[in-house]
Amino acid sequence: MLKNYITPEIGLRRYTCPHCNTLSQMEIESHHFQSDVISSIGGGIRDINNRLTIHRCRCCGKKIIWIDGVYVYPDIVAEEANADMPESVKQLYNEAGLIYNKSPRAACALLRLAVDRLCNELGETDRDINKNIGALVEKGLPKSVQKALDIVRVVGNKAVHPGQIAFDVDNKETAIALMKLVNMITERMITEPKEIDSMFDRLPDSVKDSIEKRDN
Repeated sequence: MLKNYITPEIGLRRYTCPHCNTLSQMEIESHHFQSDVISSIGGGIRDINNRLTIHRCRCCGKKIIWIDGVYVYPDIVAEEANADMPESVKQLYNEAGLIYNKSPRAACALLRLAVDRLCNELGETDRDINKNIGALVEKGLPKSVQKALDIVRVVGNKAVHPGQIAFDVDNKETAIALMKLVNMITERMITEPKEIDSMFDRLPDSVKDSIEKRDN
């Protein structure tokens, strides 16, 4: 997961470069190109000016491009997937990360599917994601993780079936927030237990035997 991530914005001079993932200063240049004149709705004639804005990363030297204020290049991955994220989940997460800037709604829907897959990876195989989350709760799922799962489930479901929910799935900030939640869920459910098991395995066998006898 990238720390201190700053999303590229046309008005910023320092943000996380989508090429090298470094928090970097940008060199900025802007060009105007005048097209042929066109007729306006009122019958008059007006010129169309196209603006090309180029940021160049001072770290890697590569370019980030906007046309008329709209981001066009390169694709942005908002936040790298947790290294412990299962591959079936990571594929959906990365796909959402590549398209969220162009289609936040599609990214939210993919992230809901990613949470469904994550529940499967954690041993719950019901076709109903709600039942899978409920089963994980019965197994001791922390309340905070349950809330995170439900947020991604509900918001992602709105992307497929629009309804009256406060989150705007057409807003890229919503997609970014869901990606962070999926990473947080992976951290709590997979990374932390793995690290604890690794630390426990390094204890002397005599200590582990003593603990086992105590708990029997």
